[in-house]
Amino acid sequence: MTRSRPLSAVEEAASAWFMRRRDRASDAGAEQAFQAWLAQSPLHGQEYERLVQVWEDMASLPRPATARAQAPAPRPAFLRWGGALAALLLVAGAAYQYLPVSYESVANASTQTRSLDLPDGTRIHANVGTRVSVRYTLAERRIDVAGGEVYIDAASDRRPLVVTAGGAELRDIGTEFNVLLLPDTLQVGVRSGQVMLDASGADGPKEHTLRAGDTVLLSRAGCRLLGRQQVPPGEIGAWQDGVAVVHDATLQQLAGYLALYRDAPVRFADARARGLRLSGTLDLRHPEAFLDTLPGLLPVTLTRRPDGSAVIASR
Repeated sequence: MTRSRPLSAVEEAASAWFMRRRDRASDAGAEQAFQAWLAQSPLHGQEYERLVQVWEDMASLPRPATARAQAPAPRPAFLRWGGALAALLLVAGAAYQYLPVSYESVANASTQTRSLDLPDGTRIHANVGTRVSVRYTLAERRIDVAGGEVYIDAASDRRPLVVTAGGAELRDIGTEFNVLLLPDTLQVGVRSGQVMLDASGADGPKEHTLRAGDTVLLSRAGCRLLGRQQVPPGEIGAWQDGVAVVHDATLQQLAGYLALYRDAPVRFADARARGLRLSGTLDLRHPEAFLDTLPGLLPVTLTRRPDGSAVIASR
């Protein structure tokens, strides 16, 4: 179980105002003080509204039937307020962190794609060879990419959308974006809107704001930034139409991508062949034909093995 984080000063103040206004009608002076507190910062209003939403969400959850108990004797007002506040914080914290609303899991074969329509209107398109899980709670929407490629068309919602992949975390700001997680690299591209990329442990900038047409390539070893490009937004997620557009990609990167479409791996006989670069459009409906054309495009040879694997060597 994940331990709850301590409440911030804003959260504590919002909880106090919520319970004070809910427990009894505020007088004019108290309401004026509340409005003054809201005016101090936009965060105050956001936190107060989030608390109201949690209360409404909890009220809508089914409750087990219990025997009617005798009403206890009235308590002093300050004890009623303190007990209600403590109960609210405990219930809200538990609801935020531990109560799943919905859960989905996808594990695609090398010839299978799948689309998911989630309860909030978000759509996920999972490419071949992809493993992804979705967990929605009252607090957030979380998508975990364990491997492969997903295109996410995110719907707006009061809960944040968090996507984790290869040690990095993406926070959506209303957008469509693509996530490609391979054994050695993580690539993120944005077709529309914005995404905040938090690459923990990265050498160089830890956070990146990605806008339409931005793509970044990270090494999974330490989330090191390998490259950042601006491409036509329509190229991002083009695999859904059976093609992939690559810009100055190494053969090793292309081999990792093709591995999603093959049951047997693509291997290299030497380091020089791994590092050769290629740009162009791949027809993903015929990955084997692309491999067969490589010796005509680059100074390499291609050898197919009985087990289905392919070996690329420089010449």
